Parts: sequence; structure tokens; C-alpha cells
Amino acid sequence: GNMQAMKAAEQQLRSAEVQPGFGLVLLELLRSGSVEAAARQAGAIYFKNYIRRQWCVEGAGGISASDRQAIKQHILSLMLQAPKQVQVQLSAGLEEISITDYPAEWQSLLPEIVQHLKSSQDMSVLKGTMQTAHTVFLKFRAQARSEDLLREVKYTVEGFQETHLAVFTATCRQVLAGGLAADQLIAHFELRLDLPEFFEDHREDYFRGFLELLKFQHEAVAGKEQQGLLEQVKGAICECLVLYAEKYQEEFMPFLLPCVNEVWSLLVGLDQQEKNDQLVAKGIQFLSSTAATHWPQSPFEDPNVLSGICEKVVFPNVLLRDSDVELFEDNPLEYVRRDMEAADQETRRRSSMDLVKAMGRLNEAKVTEILIGYVKALMSKAASAGAGEAERFKDACIFLCIAMAVREQTHREGVTVTNQNVNVLDFFTSLVAPELTAEPLSQRPVLRASCLKFVTVFRNQLPREQVGQVLPAICSHITAESAVVHTYAAICIEKLLRVRDATPQGQLAPRYDPSSMKGHLLQTVHPMLQLVASSKGIPMNEYLMRTVARIFSFLKQQGAETGLATLSPLSAILLAMSANPSNPVFNHHLFEAVASIVKVCVPAQPDAVESALLPTFGQILERNVVDFLPYTFQIMGLLLDASPSIKPLYTELFARLLNPELWRSQANVPGLIRLLRAYFAKHASFAELLKTHMQAILERFQFVLMNRKTEVAALDLLNAIYQYLPIEFYQQFLKTLMTVLLTRLQSSKSPKFKRDFVVSCSLCIHKNQSVIPLFNEIQAGLLSNLVLNVWPPVLKMPLKTDERKVCVMAVARLLSLDEMRQNTQLVGACAVGLVHLLGLSSSNNKSKLNGDEGSDDEFLENAGAGQEYEVSFNKLQNTDLPGAAAGLAPDVPELQSAAKAALKPVLGAAAVQLASASAELQPLAVFLQ
Repeated sequence: GNMQAMKAAEQQLRSAEVQPGFGLVLLELLRSGSVEAAARQAGAIYFKNYIRRQWCVEGAGGISASDRQAIKQHILSLMLQAPKQVQVQLSAGLEEISITDYPAEWQSLLPEIVQHLKSSQDMSVLKGTMQTAHTVFLKFRAQARSEDLLREVKYTVEGFQETHLAVFTATCRQVLAGGLAADQLIAHFELRLDLPEFFEDHREDYFRGFLELLKFQHEAVAGKEQQGLLEQVKGAICECLVLYAEKYQEEFMPFLLPCVNEVWSLLVGLDQQEKNDQLVAKGIQFLSSTAATHWPQSPFEDPNVLSGICEKVVFPNVLLRDSDVELFEDNPLEYVRRDMEAADQETRRRSSMDLVKAMGRLNEAKVTEILIGYVKALMSKAASAGAGEAERFKDACIFLCIAMAVREQTHREGVTVTNQNVNVLDFFTSLVAPELTAEPLSQRPVLRASCLKFVTVFRNQLPREQVGQVLPAICSHITAESAVVHTYAAICIEKLLRVRDATPQGQLAPRYDPSSMKGHLLQTVHPMLQLVASSKGIPMNEYLMRTVARIFSFLKQQGAETGLATLSPLSAILLAMSANPSNPVFNHHLFEAVASIVKVCVPAQPDAVESALLPTFGQILERNVVDFLPYTFQIMGLLLDASPSIKPLYTELFARLLNPELWRSQANVPGLIRLLRAYFAKHASFAELLKTHMQAILERFQFVLMNRKTEVAALDLLNAIYQYLPIEFYQQFLKTLMTVLLTRLQSSKSPKFKRDFVVSCSLCIHKNQSVIPLFNEIQAGLLSNLVLNVWPPVLKMPLKTDERKVCVMAVARLLSLDEMRQNTQLVGACAVGLVHLLGLSSSNNKSKLNGDEGSDDEFLENAGAGQEYEVSFNKLQNTDLPGAAAGLAPDVPELQSAAKAALKPVLGAAAVQLASASAELQPLAVFLQ
């Protein structure tokens, strides 16, 4: 009964959300001291999610303008007075609002922040305000440089700079005089653009403070077990120094030596305790950024300095400590994340390796010589040391080899450039291969994990033959007891299957051949699924799941038979996980594994696949497992596409798919659209159903269109309608549809939306000539106006092949109209667009022209790590049948010949005239000859 009551209460709140005044009532509840703490905290969490859901919704159904104004007016002062638990949630809500509204639509925010900092004596208010400033300004870091961004940053800097300096100097004075307010932290006012004049003029004040604080010691603020405020402040200063060293070298020059000396003394003085790890990592990062730069008087030219750094900073931090080995055994997931994923830059090891790379950039031969000497010494020490010691020494050698040899690498492709002074293959044959093939598997797990990492890192450099010899050994490590070892084996397999080499034609093809690897790969699937099903090692191990998915998408037809047999254990895992689906990345790869098998098996054996999956999907839909719905819809779309006979489940489900509740969750939207697309494609079987529900489908379209976070998906839905449904299904709604779209176009600031709008209209025009008069019925001259003002910038953007096809065909169709042909300015603009679309201009290099995504088996790297309480949507890679790559224009097999045939009659003569007036258009005239 309790669950029922909670559900009902939640429904009630959700329907109240869209009423005017709702947000203000919520804020009043949070302000009131008479409300009990638990209710205030629940209210604060609800407020944050309410802002996330509704702030982006425009027009009816969103938050009213007066409520928005009032929320912005009160939220900061309310947050500063609230208890900690409420403050955290309000701060997240404030950040969400500031991302879209600051500064243009929230001009009162910066003056209010400055006012609090100037007038308040209350430490907690000052600290809260500084943190708010930090979260609001954080959005600038991720944005690409543009006029708008520079304007916003300038406004922010000018409004905040003096207050920032005043707070900084006052705090430094207080701290250094012993009036210990060290938790009054330095807010990083990081500027990733150009150093503002004010900060340049006052850099002496800032650096004096930085250097004094780096020297400062006080037991009261130092950490005991974990890092304390002292370590945090010094870490934040190192981050600021990194920024200066990388971005503002000229301004930083005078402070280079004192800063390097101070950070060096700091690092040498810190012991091996874990509480210092982040500070050591940040200090080393500063040495890296200064060592990799040419300075007029660089301290790093001196070989003694290089040796000193290697000996005092690099080596101690590359050797594993007892605490690292404990982490390896007791918290394998954390160990893997820190070591394998670049997510955690702040480990001693990773920073030391980056430092070796940085010193090698300008002094490669010298640094390599020092390190190779050290590796030899370690190896001979290992020969005479006890087993545990020897394992750690060899492990350090592997890491030093990686640090020395890797010069450039990308997350997706792995290592692309290596240091020619290091022989990777030699190292592999002498240390790595013997260790991987040694029996029993349970010996030296730490070293085995590092050897697997070595193969993963140098997967591009190690020749196929050598990898082929250790492949059986790598696969057998999937059965190792140690969670880190079997996880590293899975990561290694997954990465090896992604290695691609250029063919003589310049295409990329997989290096490894599915038929030769099939036997070893398929033997690993069952053990991996057993580990997952029994939650051994790392529960919900996303790395194992990703490897299962990769194996089937790599083997394709070669894995079909095993794949079909694997669907029922996967279904069982799906059902078991649906009770508590707490790891979004794992969920993603679990469904990716199902999808990669379905894609291969469903064309030949649709019934077997459906009977393995539909009962489980039925339960997921029945129990409304929200985390799984976005994926379930996608795979059902794939099943329906391939199914020769239509199961009753699809007909029964259709009306439920249009339930507005499902569409309110943004995560569901793309999956629902994928499934609707499958219904549209089979419109002959669902004709009555689709015609009766057409209005409801278009209402969902409008709902999705009005939310900034889902507007792109709305056009996907529209494109599916245009592409698959006969026009009589929706003809009566077209005018309303276009009007709604045009209204949205006027209010949307997003270039991507304009792009998608043009592609969608082009598809509509390409499919049905009869829609062309509609535009001018809505407003006289509308079509010419759109083609003149909205079309041209889009036609120059990078578009996918199928989008270029529909745009070219639509332009050809438009140019056959008299009203278009008579407008010379318009014909000229279209002609320039065609030069881009057809790749005719000399500056058009092919890669820029093509907005095509990677191959269909590129998985998301950190898929699904969405916000708390909100399922995030991720498109599965394997939910289209083979051949769906033709996309929007399956009727145009080859663009150039189709374009020539369509354009010659309407533009042939005009093109010659245009080309004589503009050199840019000459290639088009030649093309149409």
C-alpha cells in the first residue's frame, strides 16, 4: 500500500508542476524553519529535478515567465541561508538555470554575488557565495570560443575582478597572520581565453599570495587520513599555476623559477601517505606543464635537474605502495578506474608518467637514457628480490616503459606516435609475453594486470603475429580469480578488436580476422556472463559487458550461432538486473550486447530471437522499469523491422506508446521514436491503427519540439513520418505542422536546429511535391524567404551523405518553380550551396564535407553516465538492420549522377551565366556540362 501511496503522491506532484506558482510554493517550503529537516531535504531534491525537467521547456507546459523571474530573484539568498543538505540541491538547481540564462537573461545574478561578498562578514555566506560564483562561471570552460562567449566572459570578469582580488588578499592576510580561516578557499577564477588586463596588472599580488600559501603549514587545517583543507588549497594553487604556465607564458615568465622551486620543495617534502595523493599529482602536473615548454632560461635544460626529478619525484611515485595493492584486492573497480581510464588524472602514477612524457618532449634522448638505466637496475634488483618485491619492481618497469615510449595517443585509437629510442617489441618479448603465458594464472596478479595493460596500450604497435601468439593466454585470463586481472583481460580483448589499419585504398579495415579469432573469443563469452550473473569480483562489471557486446559486433555472422544461444542467459541477466538497475554504463552495454546479437540473428531467425526476448521485454514494460525502457524501445524497433509476422504484443502496445507520461521522460523519447519508425515502415499492417492515432502522434511531436533538450528528436520523428508514411495519412495536418515548426524556428537559437529543420523540409519536398504550395498558403512569399535566408548557411555545414542527397534533390525541385527561378539572388545562393553539397569547391576536403559518424560498431566510451535520478538516453549502435545506412534517401543510390540528372534541366543554362559572374560557381557550371 505504501508504494501505491508514494506513486499517487508523485503523480500528484508531477501534474502540479505545470501549474503557475508551483516553484514558489516549493521555495517557500525550503525557506520555512518550521518544516522538518527530512521534508526540506526531499523538497530540495524535488526542486532540483523540477528545474532540470521544466526549465528547458518553452511555451505552454513549462514554467511561467513570472515564476521564472521570482525563482531567479530568491534562489541565491535562500541558498546561502539554507542548511548544508538543502544548499547542495539548491546550488545544483541554480547551476542548471545559469547554464541557459546567465548572463543575458539573469542580469541581477552577478551584482547580487558581488554584493554578498562586499557586505557580509559571515564566513559561511562568503564561502557559499564564492562557491556559487565558481559553479556559475564553470560553464565558460566547456564552451567553444565565439563572439558571444567573449562578450559574456568580459561582462563577468569586469563585474567580478575587483571583488575577487579583495577577497583573495584579505583571506591570505587572515590565514598567514594565523587568523585561521583557511576553509575560505580560493575560488578558481580560471580564464581559458585571454588573460584579462586586471589580472595581468595585479599578478604580483596573486603570485605573492600563491607562494606564501604554498609554504604555509598548520596542523589544524592539514588532513589526518584524507586530504585536508591545507592540501586542497595548495592543490588549487598548483592548478592555477598550470593555467598560467600553459596559457599565459609571457606574463608567467618572471615567476617561473620561484614557482618551480616552491613546488619542487613541496613535492620532495611530502611523504607517501594517501592524503597527499591529489596534491602530489597536481604538483607534478605543474612540473609537467613547465617542463614541456620552451622558456628563455629553463631550469629543465640541466641534466642534473632532470636526474634529480627522475630520482626524487618520478621513481618514488611509480612504485606501487602497500595501499595500492590493498586497493587492487579490496576495491578492484576503483583500481581499474584510476589506472585504465583517464577519468582520474589525480593519481601519483599517472602524473609521474605524464611528467616523463613532458620532460621527454624537449630532452627526449637524455630522459630516455636516465630511465632506461633505471629500468635495467630495477630488473636486476627484481632477479634477487623476494617474490612480492620482485613483482612490484617489474610492474614499475612496465609503467616506466609505457611512460617513456608513448608520445601521442587518443582515447579511441590508442597510441599513435612512439619514442624511437625505446624498443617496445623487445620489451614485450622479454618481459610481457613470458609473464602472460606463465602458469598458474593465480600467480603475480598485479604484474599480470600490468602486462595486459601493456598489450592494450601498444595494441597498434605490436605486430599481429606476436599478439596472435599470446591471444589464447589473454583470453584464458578471463577465468582468473582476481577481479582486476579478468577485467583487464576483457578490456584488452575489446581494444584489440577495435584496431584498424589503412588499406591501399585508404579505407580503415580491422587488423584481425574474425574467422581466425572466433574460437578463442567465443570461449570467453560464457565465463564473462557467469561472472556477471554471479556478481563475482566487480558487481555489474561494465567492462565485461562491453567486451561481450564488442565480440558479437566484431564476429557478425561468424558469431550468429553462439549469439542465439547467448540470448537466453542475457535475458536472465536483464530480468535479474531490472530489480535494481543501478549502474547506467553497465545497463547500456548489456543492451548493446543484446542488440549486437539481434542485429546478426534476426534477419535469418526472427522467430527464435523474438521468443527469446519478447517475454522479458513484456515484463520490463509491464513493471515500467524506467532505466530499461529507452533501450527496450530501440531493440523492439529492430525486432519489428525484421519480423515477417506481426506478434499481437505490437498491436496491444501501440496505444500505450503514446501515453504522455512516457514522453515526459526525455530518456524515452529517441527510443519511442525508433519504435514508431518501425510501425511506420510497416504501415500496410498497421494502417487503421496509425490513422486513428495520427493526431496523438503529432501532439507528441509538438510536446517534444517545445523542449530544448529534445527538439532534435522531434525532427527525427517528423522525418520518419515523411520517409515511411504515404502522404494521405497526414496530409490534413501538414499546414498546422509546418506552422508549429516555423514558430519554433523563429524562437530557436540553436544552429543545429536550423540544420535539422532544413534537412527535414528538404526530405518533405523531395518526397512530396504537393507540399510546396503549403508554405505560401501559410504566408505569402514564405518559401522564397526561407530559401534565401535559412537555407544557405545550412548547406555549407558538414552534412551526412544522406542529408546531402535530400538537400540537393530538394533544391533541384525548388529551382523548377517559376517564383524561384526568377529570383536571381535566390538562384545564386542555391548555386553556392550546391557547390558545397556536391563537394565541388577546391577547398572542400572530403573529411570536412562529410558529417558522417564513425562505423556502426563504435560504442560510447563512457555511455550512460547520466545525472543522478534521471535516466540518460544513449543510442545503441546496433539497432538498425544492415542496409539502413542509406538513411533518408534510399531512392538516391549515388549523389553525383542523380544530382546531374535533376539539376541540368533547371540550372544548366543559368549556371554558365552565374559562373561568368563568380569564380566560386565555375565548378558547378563544369559539373553540369
